[in-house]
Amino acid sequence: MKNLLYIVIMLFGILLSSCGTSRAFQIDNSKNSLFYHDAYWVAKIKPEGAPAKITVINDMHIDTLTNRVTVYAQSRILGKIVSPPQVGSGKCIETKKDSLCFHPNAVYLNGSGAELDSSDGSGAWWVKHSWVLGGEGYQNWELKPKKNYGDGQYVEGILLEDGFTMKIGIRKDSIFTDYNLRMPIIDKNTSQVFYKIVRYESPNKNDTIPEEKFNLVLKSRKRRSPLNNQIQTRPKLIL
Repeated sequence: MKNLLYIVIMLFGILLSSCGTSRAFQIDNSKNSLFYHDAYWVAKIKPEGAPAKITVINDMHIDTLTNRVTVYAQSRILGKIVSPPQVGSGKCIETKKDSLCFHPNAVYLNGSGAELDSSDGSGAWWVKHSWVLGGEGYQNWELKPKKNYGDGQYVEGILLEDGFTMKIGIRKDSIFTDYNLRMPIIDKNTSQVFYKIVRYESPNKNDTIPEEKFNLVLKSRKRRSPLNNQIQTRPKLIL
């Protein structure tokens, strides 16, 4: 009887021990590290003076063979697209305060898999930013809608030594002055992957040390990509 009671106590102790053991999730090393950037990312922010929260969307596509990164971006208020303005080249929208004109980086997407240069009424305009890590850059205009966008800035992107963080910005003599850091945020306790964009800018032309301008954290959403109408997978960790 004593032996039986001892066995029951031991088994109960083992059960409690196993229940209290946490299992940390891990990065899937069988996948390219850029896999953790590829998703439909969404954030909601409330800038000072804004009438409501602004939804920022980054639909990211990664070609791991060529290291090309393509981002299709929009901003919305109460479900309505505010950037890029939903007008074609050379056209503007009149608002109570200003005119908002065609965005220089805008492409029209209708889920067909192609980027169009004019509207067919079945999709929407998105701001496209695309670069090759360690290679070809692009002429960049920020997402914010404007009347006059100016000349923009040529930017390039690289992958940092950690293998996960992208650095995209203005490069002079191999030194980045104003730039963004893009990185997946790994939560090993929940298997979730978040996404962070941090903006750095030099406070003046004489100061070479950029300062943090803003910090945006996005969550992945299971949504159909405006590019090809396919559901974007949500990057997760494994046990």
